[in-house]
Amino acid sequence: MSRSRQTYPGNGQFLRALAFLIVFVLLAGFAGYAGHVSALSPPEEIEADAIIVLTGGEGRLQTAVELLEAEAGHRMLVSGVNPIVSEEAVRATANIDPDLFACCIDLGREAADTVGNAREAASWAEANGFRRIIVVTSDYHMPRAILELRALMPDHDLIAWPVHSARPWEDGTAARRWALEYLKFSAVFFREMARGAFSGDDT
Repeated sequence: MSRSRQTYPGNGQFLRALAFLIVFVLLAGFAGYAGHVSALSPPEEIEADAIIVLTGGEGRLQTAVELLEAEAGHRMLVSGVNPIVSEEAVRATANIDPDLFACCIDLGREAADTVGNAREAASWAEANGFRRIIVVTSDYHMPRAILELRALMPDHDLIAWPVHSARPWEDGTAARRWALEYLKFSAVFFREMARGAFSGDDT
């Protein structure tokens, strides 16, 4: 004789309530993240040892070059350059003066993601003795970038210089980009919490 499986009516309600709570927390977290990022702005005046720009978003390289030209930093690292992209192509992308490129810009070709950017940046900063560094990346990417950089550079002064991007409520592509970045940021945030290394987001 087969024993009939017992069912508990309360289980379905509990699972639905749990699913609702998870969705609510995610949406509330994303709303907070989007509001925080949308309020980010570059500092009015800044002077640093160097500039690090993370490739991958529109306007990042151009913004970093303008900072270098304004002598906000003395040297610049372009982190995450595709190995097959030539120096000439990088220079042409932002119309960089050849003399400025030759004297003051280094290309990092090892990084394939934000973790790689942080490793590349930490190694470069240590090799050059830089301690006060401007970090240039897209605004939606800045919170995670700063967390990853600070994990490897806890004694450095990292100054966020966010590059404006389309807001998630402006179009579907931006909404997907921000939502994915929020999930990645959350994973890094909780990773650093678990390590006991997180001490607040300066952005």
